[in-house]
Amino acid sequence: RDIRSLVTDISYLDPQEGIRFRGKTIPETFAALPKADGSKYPTVESFWYFLLTGDVPTQAQVDEVVAEWKTRQEVPQYVFDAIRALPRESHPMVMLSVGILALQKDSKFAGFYNSGKFNKMTAWESVYEDASDIVARIPIIAAFIYNLKFRGDKQIAIDPKLDMGANFAHMIGQSEEYKDVARMYFILHSDHESGNVSAHTTHLVHSALSDPYYAYSAGLNGLAGPLHGLANQEVLDWTMKFQEKYCKGVEPTKELVTKALWDTLNAG
Repeated sequence: RDIRSLVTDISYLDPQEGIRFRGKTIPETFAALPKADGSKYPTVESFWYFLLTGDVPTQAQVDEVVAEWKTRQEVPQYVFDAIRALPRESHPMVMLSVGILALQKDSKFAGFYNSGKFNKMTAWESVYEDASDIVARIPIIAAFIYNLKFRGDKQIAIDPKLDMGANFAHMIGQSEEYKDVARMYFILHSDHESGNVSAHTTHLVHSALSDPYYAYSAGLNGLAGPLHGLANQEVLDWTMKFQEKYCKGVEPTKELVTKALWDTLNAG
């Protein structure tokens, strides 16, 4: 505790003021980045540029990323087939991990390593290519899984006009307002230093020169733990149970919420 053992230029999680991305607080980040068309929120693509370079992009630079990701977002049918082959009651994170791993044969890093021309000094280029492909494709796979499990397998095609966050909201059948929620959520969860379980896992696995598909799938498996990403699900589950137990026709007062919290804490 209080000893920094991992250093990254991309973000810093301050215990008092929260996350800083490239030195900017969350409000500063949202204020600085170019906004999505007709929205008060920036696109995920603009944030990706900002994280990688440390520079606030111009709208033209954002448009380039948006266009590039659209050329990368095609997911082969065998990935969907692999996910469908799993038991339908499988957890979504199992399906997501399998889906990412199924893409591994497309790895440009693995191809470079096996080419006989591998050079560590230029290997970052194929890592970048794989990372870009994964980021562009993961919302497509995630939307497919959501629809498979929670919308009776009613799949919605990509809208080629939309940015990543808006497209994800569109593909899972959400409202117009949810497009901004998706943009915000993806940005806020993008990078929290590099010492959390999932980020550390991807670093560790790739240090063996396993390609980014292996590394990212492993990171997702770490994210699925209840002391990491699964905590989101558990908080939602707690909230739903709280509503069911305490809020049937009753105003959720401060006293009521305080009691519910103490009930949870006292229960261990």
